[in-house]
Amino acid sequence: MKNIYPGPGQIKGFTISLILFVFLFTPAFSQDIAIGAWRHHLPNRTVISLAEQGNLIYAATPYGLLEYDKNFNSIRKLDKVDGLSDFGITVINYSHQRNLLLMGYQNGNLDVLRNGRIFSIPDIRQASILGSKTIHNILFSDNRAYLSCGFGIVVLDLIDFVILDTWFIGPNASMLNVYDIALKDNYFYAATEAGLLKASKDAPNLADFQYWNQITELPWGKYSLVESHEDYLLANLTAGQSDTLYLFDAQSWKVFDPPTTEDFYNNKTNIRSSNGYFLVSSLNSLLIFDSQLQLYAELYSYAGRSVGAYDGLLDSEGIVWAADRRGGLVKGSPDVGFESIILEGPPHPNSFGLGNNGGTLWVAPGAIIGGTQNTWNDMGIFYFSNGKWGAFNRWGFPEIDHVRDIHQITIHRQNPNRIFASAWRGGLLEFDVEEGLINLYDDQNSTLQTIAGAGNMVRVGGSAWDSQGNLWVSNSNADHFIHVLKTNGSWMSYPHGGAVAGTETLGDVVVDNFDQKWVAMPRGGGIIAFKEETLDGNQSFNLRKLGTQEGNGSLPNSTVSALAKDKDGYIWVGTHGGVVVFYSPQQVFQSQNFDAQSIIVLQDGFAGRLFENEIINTIFVDGSNKKWFGTQNSGAFLLSPDARETILHFNRNNSPLPSNNILDISIDPNTGEVFFATDQGLVSYRGFATEGRQQHTDVYAFPNPVRPGYSGYIAVKGLVTNARVKITDINGNLVYDTFAEGGQLVWNGKDLNGRRPGSGVYLVFSTNPDGSETIVTKILFMK
Repeated sequence: MKNIYPGPGQIKGFTISLILFVFLFTPAFSQDIAIGAWRHHLPNRTVISLAEQGNLIYAATPYGLLEYDKNFNSIRKLDKVDGLSDFGITVINYSHQRNLLLMGYQNGNLDVLRNGRIFSIPDIRQASILGSKTIHNILFSDNRAYLSCGFGIVVLDLIDFVILDTWFIGPNASMLNVYDIALKDNYFYAATEAGLLKASKDAPNLADFQYWNQITELPWGKYSLVESHEDYLLANLTAGQSDTLYLFDAQSWKVFDPPTTEDFYNNKTNIRSSNGYFLVSSLNSLLIFDSQLQLYAELYSYAGRSVGAYDGLLDSEGIVWAADRRGGLVKGSPDVGFESIILEGPPHPNSFGLGNNGGTLWVAPGAIIGGTQNTWNDMGIFYFSNGKWGAFNRWGFPEIDHVRDIHQITIHRQNPNRIFASAWRGGLLEFDVEEGLINLYDDQNSTLQTIAGAGNMVRVGGSAWDSQGNLWVSNSNADHFIHVLKTNGSWMSYPHGGAVAGTETLGDVVVDNFDQKWVAMPRGGGIIAFKEETLDGNQSFNLRKLGTQEGNGSLPNSTVSALAKDKDGYIWVGTHGGVVVFYSPQQVFQSQNFDAQSIIVLQDGFAGRLFENEIINTIFVDGSNKKWFGTQNSGAFLLSPDARETILHFNRNNSPLPSNNILDISIDPNTGEVFFATDQGLVSYRGFATEGRQQHTDVYAFPNPVRPGYSGYIAVKGLVTNARVKITDINGNLVYDTFAEGGQLVWNGKDLNGRRPGSGVYLVFSTNPDGSETIVTKILFMK
């Protein structure tokens, strides 16, 4: 693509002389964040809307707000962690009269940023209106905001922040999708799905649809944009892949057809009057016109990529700003060059499966619908290491061009830099964080099998290590349902022997403390329990299919969606009808005493099975043997080791979770940071528990020293598993006595009487249960 600029009389120089890529990083993965704190891991490459206020440029992504300071060339990000009400921003605009930024959301929410304070106006979201509540655009006039919504126009008072009126301007006061609104010569113009409508601002009741009239000089159709610019009014008619921009010059309407180098009739994403210039944004160009609508500049590429502009503005200093779909926030000018400002983040919000080795977070962006259907995701796999996000995919490794839906991750047993990734088309992949793709195992170089007659459709449901270092892999829709990659690099497989249909869908694999394999069947088949006799080529094995019948599993529901082994060796099972536990997994091939046991809990005064009305997507056991449960509809729960006590419950209403559908959970074993994969993106929460060790290793406290005014948690890391911890003053007086959470002490900074200790040095004594492993460290409290 090319850039075309006007002659020297209008702009000096035609050539982009400088292209800068600016990547601003979030805190490094290994950097400690406060216990109890949250952070999002969401894409920042897509910017959708812009606003200007003095030295600040605001740029909205679907997941948050970027604030760029032109004086300091610095940027900060605000999202739900920082006080925004939600995800799904659709538009922003700045009111210079009221000195505030207004943000509109897809669900009708409104956020106001004023004097550094954020507050929400939820009236539209909470209104009993059927259909779309999306806020498409915002117009300011006379201390009011006029909101173009999916059902009509809402008038917001910017002094008291109350809804003054709602205008249903469709026929007979029906709801009408209003995409944009403009004010010109004391008339409102509304761009709607049923034409361009006009009404006098002085009409006695603009909530009366009869005061709104269609402009009959224009063709009927969907008008997506309308904007007042100097002496003109412009409106965009969209029809399929072709748009027509109409111009009203106070006399008549005509087609606006400037002499652009490339097609001007492509779909427009925005039109804006900005500091005397008129900007037309589209996904392949950004066009700039002067006050008289003469072509000033054409941009078809900038900052080393093709233009994909959702919005554009030209600030008071003559700098062009663009909201780009892939390039983040773009700034510059044709004669100096452009730079792309992108905060660090994952390539895409998709996150279905997670893996964490304590230094690298791995994210599988593929997905399986209904336990069996592909989504045909071709993004490969993402990773977050040393503060940077990256991806291994078919563009970097053509040999995996056919692979789709990488959905599950198993950390390598011997090499923590490596993982095995299960794909729902393609097989089993091995990646290294430094080298990328190491191996692709499929029907050509392993025992893995394809679906009959489906070419390279090798479906791997999951994998897990046994105690000897062999990797066990479930193979869906195949005659041999389970395969093993042995320590010597060779493969072996086992047939289902008629106990399982060759068309059966297989999912998670868990290996228990007796090297028995448990394979989930997420399409209503229950669980397969399997134990081979040897790995010397003899295919003798024990197999049992567990279901809902008493004496044969006693599962609450045959759709098994999650499996986990806890620190006691128990097997936890999540189904579409609650959670059960196999407390005696070694008995699974016996004739009795092996059924799963329900956990009975009290809820609202009634006793019932744990999560009996929930779909359990995932179970993760933390370093202290507490259980995290991810549900499809109710968010994430942290329960006590026996799951009879709820410790934490996070959902999208009481936390920064973007969704209540928790697809997977993984914990950094060193820091205790809990990562939640949801259907709306990835977030994390700094939890209490880390993985303990057999010996004290790299023990340290943070924060240390504890400064005056600090009221958060104090942690001591690197302890032995579930250590007994006593804190005393320098004279040996007991201040606190507790047990570690896995390998970490978490202390609220108060003594046994609930008071903050005085200034001074405090000693932390840690010991394992038999007293053979001890250590002492210090914490300094300051005045």
